[in-house]
Amino acid sequence: MLFYSYTYEWFGPWAPANRRRRAMLNGAVFGGLAVVVMTARIEIADGVYVDARNVPVALIALFEGGLTGSLAATLPAAYRLWLGGSGAWAGVVSLGAAAASGGLAHAWARRDGGIRTRHALALSVAVSLTTFASFALLGAEGLALLGQVWSPLLVVFILGIGVVARLFHDVVERAEAVNAHARFRGIIDEASDAIRIVDPDSLKILDANRRDCEISGYPREALIGRDVRAFWPDEPELRARREAMIAEARTHGFARAFGSPFRRASGEIVRVDSTRRIVSHRGRRYEIVIYRESSEREAAEAAQREAADLRAVALLASAAAHEINNPLTVVVGSLELLSRHHGPDQQEGRWLERATAAAQRIRDIVARMTRITRLEQTDARPGVPPMLDIHKSSDAE
Repeated sequence: MLFYSYTYEWFGPWAPANRRRRAMLNGAVFGGLAVVVMTARIEIADGVYVDARNVPVALIALFEGGLTGSLAATLPAAYRLWLGGSGAWAGVVSLGAAAASGGLAHAWARRDGGIRTRHALALSVAVSLTTFASFALLGAEGLALLGQVWSPLLVVFILGIGVVARLFHDVVERAEAVNAHARFRGIIDEASDAIRIVDPDSLKILDANRRDCEISGYPREALIGRDVRAFWPDEPELRARREAMIAEARTHGFARAFGSPFRRASGEIVRVDSTRRIVSHRGRRYEIVIYRESSEREAAEAAQREAADLRAVALLASAAAHEINNPLTVVVGSLELLSRHHGPDQQEGRWLERATAAAQRIRDIVARMTRITRLEQTDARPGVPPMLDIHKSSDAE
């Protein structure tokens, strides 16, 4: 069991190459263990021995599959053939049957989502029956021997497979828990939002990701165990708002806030958007806080508002330009006709020249109105409301 736990650590299940290496290594080691068990047989009567050679073969097949079980059965089978004797082939058959039974139990457990007690007990019964059946290959002598050893063998198989399999399962479960924790840590540390896990009763920080450390200005070791109220502003009104948000999360299990003041390690106050959710796991409650700085959202909202304002101004300018151009064309045409009857030396001619220049200026302003691409205001003047600076807001041709 100890060796298997190390192989699960050395060759984790996340890579196919690791699984193959672990299968070959465990097949060889558990096959060698079966040989050791064969040599350390137990004498239960005068000249009558039993051993648990099938137990390590069946166990490793249950947890690693039929291929590993077959590898594990090869070494003790070869050793049994080398020993020779009338029961050599019966021993080989029982080892092969144990490996096959373990492989079938492994496939069954995979369909059920994992190895459970029922799979181990069913395998112990199957190995017992196939081992008992192998005695029949020896004829009457084998059946007579079975009558002497069946009860010790049954105990060995049930305890060796049914009970020890539970310990192996704990090894696998622990390794998977370690892998899941590492995967969880990697995921939350790469998250773009700050993630903080808080005890909702004491308001102590239980865990934090890398982004939380970057925003708060504290290393993770300094965050763990710190009271979240240390990040609140000092103003009573703002602290009351944070208390209300926590109370809402406790009441409804969820709360959301935008632009909440947040104190960094340097003392700087920044605004953050946060969501809080209360979850329960194994009888204990946790508060999951996900937050980010509000500046990104506020910049995006400002850009959206500016785009909406620009579109509205552009539509209004285009409509106004169209409406102004029609009568302006009539005015300019009339001024040109009048200028033909009055020379530039006459007073009327000078009036017409100034009117024509003013009309041309209006035409230029209208043309700029159709080329507005941004919103720029005129310089503030006392008593004058802010106005759009058409020259700064439009592109020249």
